Parts: sequence; C-alpha cells; structure tokens
Amino acid sequence: NYCIDPGQKPYQQICERLGLPCYGSKEQFDIMTNKDLFKKACIEDDVGVIPEINLDNMREVDLPIVIKPADGRASKGTTFCFSGSEISNAVSIALTYSSRKRIVAEKFISGQEVVVKYFVCNGEIALTSMADLFTCYTRDGKRAYIIAQVFPSQYYQFYRQTTDYKVRNMIRNIGIKNGPLSFDGFVDGDEFRFFDPSFRMGGAQDWRIVAAITGIDISDLLTNFALTGEMGDCHSIRQIDGKFAEESSAMLYFLVREGTIGKIIGLSEALKVPSVIGYHMSHVESDVVRHFGTSDHVVMRLLLVCDSREQLREDIIRIQSLISIVNDQGENMLLPNFDAGLIV
Repeated sequence: NYCIDPGQKPYQQICERLGLPCYGSKEQFDIMTNKDLFKKACIEDDVGVIPEINLDNMREVDLPIVIKPADGRASKGTTFCFSGSEISNAVSIALTYSSRKRIVAEKFISGQEVVVKYFVCNGEIALTSMADLFTCYTRDGKRAYIIAQVFPSQYYQFYRQTTDYKVRNMIRNIGIKNGPLSFDGFVDGDEFRFFDPSFRMGGAQDWRIVAAITGIDISDLLTNFALTGEMGDCHSIRQIDGKFAEESSAMLYFLVREGTIGKIIGLSEALKVPSVIGYHMSHVESDVVRHFGTSDHVVMRLLLVCDSREQLREDIIRIQSLISIVNDQGENMLLPNFDAGLIV
C-alpha cells in the first residue's frame, strides 16, 4: 500500500487473508479513509474540523460551501459552490465518486492550507513534516490543483504549541501503533481545522525530503515492516521528530492544462540546481491530460532542500525559468507558476 487511497483497505484485507504483516486494522483504515468517520474521531479528541453544512434547508445555507465525496481522493468529485443553483449538480458529482454513496458538505474556508505528517513506530509518534500548501488557479479563477508545498509551515511553531498534542492523543485513541499518517487542513484564525486524513505514504514523495534532511528513510522502515513485521530501531523515530524544520524545503509542481503533452523542455538543466534532491514524473510526452481540477494536471514534481528561505525562493524562480511544457501543436501548456514571493 503505497500512495493511493483506494489501496488502503485492500492492503489490510490482503494481509489479513494471507497472514502478512499489516500496520493497521480494519477499523483504523475505516476512520482514515472516510472523511465523515475521521471528523467524528477529531471531535472526540478536541481536534478542530471544518463546520459541516446541513443541506436539508437550502435557504439557511451560508455560501460559499464545498461538496465532496466522503471517501474520495485527489480532489476528484469536489465542487466549490458559490451559488445555491450549483449545489444540486455538485451533490450528484460527489456521489458518482463515492463508493459508499455519501457526501460531505462543509463551509468554505479561505485560510492557509496545511498538511501535517506523522509516523508511528511501535507506538512512538513522530511529527515528520508540516507544509504550507499553495493552489494554482486558472486565469478565469477556477481551482486547478496544488502547485507547491513549502516546509516548514509558517505556522509550525504555533501548531506545536496548540494542536500537536491533541492530534497525538487522537492517534493513540484510534489505536494506531505503526504506520504513516497525514492530516490536511486549514488555518482558521487561531485554530487548525482538518478535513482529509490518510493512513499511507504520500504520492508527492515528501518522505524523500525528510530522508535528505534527517538521513532516515521512512520507506525503508515500511519495507522492513512488510518483510518482517517490525519497522526496525524505533529510537530513530524519536530523533527525527520535528527535525525537518531545521532546513527550508519544497515540493514544486508543474501543472498543465488539458491536452496532449508534446514536449517537456529544460528538466535536465533544472536538475543541476544544487538544491534539487530529486524529482518524479506523473506524465510523460504524448500523455493526454483530461480531468480538470484534479491531480491529472500534475506533470512532475521537483524536490528542493535549502539552507534558507531566501535561497529557496531564488532557486524556485530559477527552476521555473528553465522549464517549459508545450502541447502537440507547440503551444504553451503550463498553468501559472507558483509565486515564490508567497514564501515567508
């Protein structure tokens, strides 16, 4: 079970049937793959959540709102509703992406989006990363997808002081003893409000940044567990708790609009920038990008680790100047680049 939500439950079922090591139980995967069950667990441990909207009385709905499948992924089936006339169609779309045929309707929050990652080894919990997420919008104002993650979050210290202990308590109360966890949320004034969990590694490969900074590769620990039923030396987990924040790092996304990818230009030069520790491709030349507002926009991600925020800003601007992506007609496909000036 690597980095896709639909793989989480089958992973547990296959391990159970074959007697193989599994880092979670059926109940734990149920909570961590269903937004409504996750919200209930958060409320029980005083972890902030986004207020839910009751759609029974449309006249009392305070717009804008977000409607999404309770068990969706990669933003698929998610609609931002700015008028009441959009709600019915948004519900229908969300239901088509929900295997349980359940939706979640929530208040639209415009605060900074953050993602917090933990790793649990034999009951020991480490906060392995916390990033600010930045989103790309098209020129007509439509949300495309995430365009950058910047570590550590500007709210990292505030999170450690106010919310970290609550999330750790929730992890313990769910009964999780091993495995990678992720919590996506927003900063709403002086509160963190979470809406999307996962019990798996991330497809954006943030663990490679953690490994570059700390020397500890979480994917190796999970490989050990799959083969032996043990992660290995959990002393290392105590050592990496929060250590990622000692450097400035980022995952830089390159997004394109719909169409056929003709040519990807400048990647080899971008990889020579000293802060680039790696990259991975989601699309290659000749692939067709079809699904608006989803992870399908992502052609590739570059992973950067720097000594300072200033260097990170400079390197992002340099890398973006080197890379271009055109369609099969030779026309620019790139959606607007990340504004490095947003890094504080």
